[in-house]
Amino acid sequence: MIPKAGYYQERAPLTYLMVALLLLSGVAGIATAASAADSTTASWVLTLSGVGEEVISADAFQEIKARDGITYTAPDGSVYTGVPLKRLIGMVDDADPTTFNATRAAEGYSIIIRATDWHDRIFSPSDLTDTGFCVADSVNGGLLPKQDGDIKIAPLILVGEDVPPGMGIGNIMDITLTGAAITGETEGAVSVTVIRYDEEGGNVLNATTVDCRWMRDHLPIHGDSATFYSFQGPTFDTADLWNPAEDKNLEKVRETPRGTAISDLCDLVGGMQEGDELRMTSTDGYVVELMYENIYTPKEKQGTAILAWETKKEGFVPEYTGGPALFFLSPDHVFGNQDMKECTDPGYWRYYWCAGTSYPSAAGLAVRNVEKLEIYPHKQADWILNLSGYLAASISKKEFEQGLSCGERAHGHAVTYTDDDGHVWKGMPLYMLVGWVDDACQHDENLVDNKAYNVTLAKNDGYTVVLENADGDIVSFPSSEIMRNRDHLVVNQADNRTFGIDSDIWPLALRGEAVPAEKMIDGITTLTLVYDAAPSSSAKPDAMPAPFPWGAVIAGLTLAGYILRRHS
Repeated sequence: MIPKAGYYQERAPLTYLMVALLLLSGVAGIATAASAADSTTASWVLTLSGVGEEVISADAFQEIKARDGITYTAPDGSVYTGVPLKRLIGMVDDADPTTFNATRAAEGYSIIIRATDWHDRIFSPSDLTDTGFCVADSVNGGLLPKQDGDIKIAPLILVGEDVPPGMGIGNIMDITLTGAAITGETEGAVSVTVIRYDEEGGNVLNATTVDCRWMRDHLPIHGDSATFYSFQGPTFDTADLWNPAEDKNLEKVRETPRGTAISDLCDLVGGMQEGDELRMTSTDGYVVELMYENIYTPKEKQGTAILAWETKKEGFVPEYTGGPALFFLSPDHVFGNQDMKECTDPGYWRYYWCAGTSYPSAAGLAVRNVEKLEIYPHKQADWILNLSGYLAASISKKEFEQGLSCGERAHGHAVTYTDDDGHVWKGMPLYMLVGWVDDACQHDENLVDNKAYNVTLAKNDGYTVVLENADGDIVSFPSSEIMRNRDHLVVNQADNRTFGIDSDIWPLALRGEAVPAEKMIDGITTLTLVYDAAPSSSAKPDAMPAPFPWGAVIAGLTLAGYILRRHS
C-alpha cells in the first residue's frame, strides 16, 4: 500500500504575515529584460556521429567551408553557401576524416539529420550527390535568419538541387550515421513485447515477445514496400491548422512500409476489448497511445494500423533504422491532421508548439523503434490540473501523461524518486509545470536555449509557487527553491501504477528528495504563481535587479492575503 503523506495545512495568521514580509523584503525585484540576442551573434556546434564523433564549432565550419565550400541558388534566387553533406559524412564514416568512404556507402546505412526541436530527415548514401546536398550557414552573403515565419532556420539548413521536395531541414543540431556498415554489429533479431494488464492496470494477465522475422513468417503481411504512406506534419499556417485538403507538409513522415497488423499482435495475448487503450513505447521512451477503435475498427480514412518492419529504401530491420514503426494504411496514402481529428478523441491528438502556436501534427503519432505494446483495460477516470500565473491554463490527465511520455525528446520530463520505504514515484519536475504559465512563452520545442521556463524570474524570487488540493490544503515554495530542481516532483504514479480515483493521493502528489515530509501534499488540483510584479516574457538571466525590493515586500502581502482568502 502506498502511504499517504503526512503534510501539514498552511495557515496565515498575523505571525505568518510578518514572517513573509521579513523573508521577502530582502529579495530583489524582477529584473528588467535585455533584448533577445540576434541569431547572427549566437555560437553553435554541429555534432557528427558515426564510426567516431566530431563536434564542429561555427568557426571550424567556416574553415571547412573555406576549403570545400559550395553554393546553391534556390528557385527564388536566394544564394546559399555551405559545405557538401558528403564532406561532413566523410568525417565520421570511417577512421579517415578526410574522404567519403564509397565502399561503406554501397553497403548501406542511414543518415539521420536532426534539428534542435528533435524533428529529423533520414537519407541513405545512395540518395546523395557530390554537390546537390548543401549544409548551408549563410544566404545572400549574410548568416541565416533565425526563422522564416514559424519555421526555424538558423544556424544550419539543408538545401540543394538534389534534395527531394519537403526533405530540407533547418535548425540542424546533429548528423548521425547508423547501421551495420557503421557500427560493425551483425544483424540481430528485433523484438516486440506485447502485454495485457488486468482491470487494475498493474498486474500482467498475459505477455509474449516476438521478433520481426517471426511476424513476417507467421502473420499476414500488410503493405507492399512500394506504396508510399505519410503522416502529415504541422502546417505552420495559423489560418489552416487542420488542413482538410492535405496539401501541406506531407513529407514529415513518408515511407513505403511493409509490416504486421497491430491487431494481430494484440491477439497474441488475448486482444483488446472496446474501451481498452493501447500504449506503444519506443526504445527512446517515446509513447503513443491509441484507442480500441484505431486498432480493431478503424474508420475508412485511417486504414489498418500496422507495425512496419521493412521499407523499400532501407530494407528489413535492423537495417530499417526506424522500425518497427507505426503506420496507417489509409486509402489516400496520407494520414492527415484532419484525419487525426476525426479518427481519435481529443486526448490523443498531437501538437507541435512553435512561436506560441500549437499546430496539430499527425506525425506526432508516428512512433518509431517500437519495443513494447501494452493493453490497458478501459479508460481511467480523467482529471484536470488548473494552473494560474502570468497565464491561466489547465492540463488534463492525458496531456500530463503525454508530457511524461516524450522520452529523450522531452528534455527530462519524466523523473523517478525512490523514498525511504522503497516506493518508486514517477512524475514531472514542478518547475516544468511552472514554466507553462510563468510568462508569455508556454512551450519551446528547442533542445538548445529553451525559453519555456523563465530562469530570471525564478532566481530573483519573482513569484511564490502555491500548490492546493480539493480539501483546501496548501503548500508553497519561493521560486528560487524549485528553480530547475529535479527533486521537487509532481507525480501521478507509484510502483508503476497510476493513482486510482479511490486513492487519497489521486490525482497528483508532490514528492522528491528535496521535499520535506510536511510539504508532501496529496490530491493536487491547483498550481498558482503569486507574483511580486507582472513578469516580462523576455527577461534574461543577466538583467539588473531593481534597486530596492518594494516588489518583494508587496509579494509578502500578496501571498499572505492569498492564503487568508483561501481559508476565510
